Amino acid sequence: MGFIKNILAIIGLVALIGGGYAYSKFGGELDELNKLSPEAKTLYMNMWSKLKETGNSAESTVWKRQLDDGVSPEDAAEAMSSVATEVNIKAVGILPLSKEVEAKTGEKQRLLTIYQYCNPLTAVKMIEYSDAFSAYLPCRIAMVEDKEGKFWLYSLDMDLMIHGGKTLPEDLFKEANAVKNVMLKLMEAGATGEF
Repeated sequence: MGFIKNILAIIGLVALIGGGYAYSKFGGELDELNKLSPEAKTLYMNMWSKLKETGNSAESTVWKRQLDDGVSPEDAAEAMSSVATEVNIKAVGILPLSKEVEAKTGEKQRLLTIYQYCNPLTAVKMIEYSDAFSAYLPCRIAMVEDKEGKFWLYSLDMDLMIHGGKTLPEDLFKEANAVKNVMLKLMEAGATGEF
């Protein structure tokens, strides 16, 4: 019996030493994680789940929405343009990538068009907060024809920008959320063809 007590005492001692070492090594990291937005943990867990499911890092960082039956790419583009005007977000460019490739190669391509939008006032505030946010500008929605001939809208998951780090200052948080809601509204309008 004394032998078992000694073994258990040694195991307990090793566990305490290991726990102390782990905390000294990683405890500061855990403290830093606690400084992130309350939504960050759930957000990154969802990303991790999508990554495990698809094996595709891009797939885990985007929103996507298939165009409803009967909605053509032209209908979707018109609906997004109309809603952009209605909600006062500036359409700053259209990149008809598949048409450009067709012109250069003479070969038919699956549809790929990038629609770009920007709220300049919010963009400047984001850059004042962090220059790295410039990589997210302008907001984009890609219209893509998949290999089965179905049409999809893709956009960066803005929750990563809004909730993925430390909580944004309140005024910037409100503006970033407003732009996020506009982008989701544009995607919904495009997918349904309704405006």
